Amino acid sequence: MKATHGGNIWEALGALDFSADLNPLGPPPGLETVLREGWSEVSFYPEPTYRNLRRALAGREGVDPACILPGNGTADLIHLITRWKKPRRAVVCVPTFTEYERAVLADGGDLSLWFLRAEEGFLPGSLSGIEKMREGELLFLCNPNNPTGRIWPEGRLLESLERCDRLGGMAVVDEAYMDFVADNLRTSAVRWLRRFPRLIVLRSMTKAFAVPGLRLGYAVAAPEVVESLSRVQPPWPVNGPAALAGSWLAEQREYLETCRRSILSFRELLREQLSGLSGIHLFPSEANFFLLRLLDSAWPGARLAAALAEREILVRVCDDFTGLQPGRFIRVAVRKPDENERLVSALREVLPHAG
Repeated sequence: MKATHGGNIWEALGALDFSADLNPLGPPPGLETVLREGWSEVSFYPEPTYRNLRRALAGREGVDPACILPGNGTADLIHLITRWKKPRRAVVCVPTFTEYERAVLADGGDLSLWFLRAEEGFLPGSLSGIEKMREGELLFLCNPNNPTGRIWPEGRLLESLERCDRLGGMAVVDEAYMDFVADNLRTSAVRWLRRFPRLIVLRSMTKAFAVPGLRLGYAVAAPEVVESLSRVQPPWPVNGPAALAGSWLAEQREYLETCRRSILSFRELLREQLSGLSGIHLFPSEANFFLLRLLDSAWPGARLAAALAEREILVRVCDDFTGLQPGRFIRVAVRKPDENERLVSALREVLPHAG
């Protein structure tokens, strides 16, 4: 059975979806017009080299277009990387996005799990998890991390990449949620591409611009890595409408900055509201979602999710995240203030003594 990562509204149409971590303000005004005007392009195959899309994304990242490889979402690129590299082993820093583990195992590799501890705020206390890396192995890091919401301290991230490089490994840093991080904490690994020629940075357009149905992500890496990856990528990995939308979205910097400021204020208000509830422990987050630990064993995640679904609210049960105790964790996205209030009110209503 395929993994489900949240965002499955199809069995609960009309529900408020806190299981998918998307921009709650929606796509930029004008995107619908762009897609409508480019509708005639669906009669043709997409331009095979994605010249315009790569140029636009390169401008967004401040790199040469030869450093950009578009894909059908970051999940697709993760599987592309493991299919290309076929590592004997990969180090995965957990709890994190489970698709890294699935991709490595699907391509015959073994896993070396680097556990982050809740009592340390899910931040790396040491680099013990990568001390035994070998040449040709992969290291997967998610920054900010999903589902914990924590961003790696810049010094520790750089130290991890240095050690991985020194041991002959290849690092993959997934920055799908970096667009939601405050300016003073945002540390994209793209700046270190020349320093680490085997580094691959993954970025997502679907989260920041709330267009998950378009399935658009991209890898940023050295030109020779991009060229080698592209040889194993199927033809036309990005459909025409997604490529057209991506070229336009890459230019919407002002809209994204306006959204970021709003979402940061939404997040702070939701943090205060959730912190006032008993029965849950709220972990700090620098992303657009929160990880909650449920303190009452009579209310495991699945039971709570079912009770909230009856109130037309969907949350992400975290039972499938390696390194999190099953039944004890859920993740909730930051939405608009009135919607967040509905979530908090529902939690007060459902959880004993939560008010």
